[in-house]
Amino acid sequence: MGRRSELDCDLETERFHLRRFGRLRTFLLTRRWRRDPELLEGLFLSPRPYSLLQWWFRGPRPNGRTRFAHAIVSKAGGEIIGLHLVVRLRDGLAYCHVAVHDRAWWGRGVVVEVRARLLSHFFAHGTERFVATIDARNAPSIFNYRRLGFRATGNGTTHDRDPSTGQGRPAVELELRREDWTGLAQGDRHDR
Repeated sequence: MGRRSELDCDLETERFHLRRFGRLRTFLLTRRWRRDPELLEGLFLSPRPYSLLQWWFRGPRPNGRTRFAHAIVSKAGGEIIGLHLVVRLRDGLAYCHVAVHDRAWWGRGVVVEVRARLLSHFFAHGTERFVATIDARNAPSIFNYRRLGFRATGNGTTHDRDPSTGQGRPAVELELRREDWTGLAQGDRHDR
């Protein structure tokens, strides 16, 4: 499948190749994740498992126009260690998710390095603002967003319902505007 927009391209970071993936390749890469509660929680704020058919329709569905998937490939070993998703909405608004399935890479700065490159790319091509809703118990994710310059804008709830209350769990809402991103020096972003 060919490129569908200037946003749908391969990118590089210091340690990783970010390879654009279409819907079928993304489905094949992630189909085993549909039963991993930790990865599902990071991608969809819900640990509930999915059948293969549900995963095809509800899992990551990049289209190269409004939804983008990048496989995270280690330059050192050549293996795919995870996937980063960006969804562009209306009026320059976007959100993103990341899942690092190779647990040997957890806590090694993958998310910040990859997300910083993707934020720069999308801000350079018309995205005005990224938003995120993070489970309030997911301190590592909140820390990663804050390290990249995201600011808390309020409180919300997750999509997953708490069985005891029937309501969504507490969440933190964050945002990063393009002018804040371009106003920070690269070193400042990673040292927050």
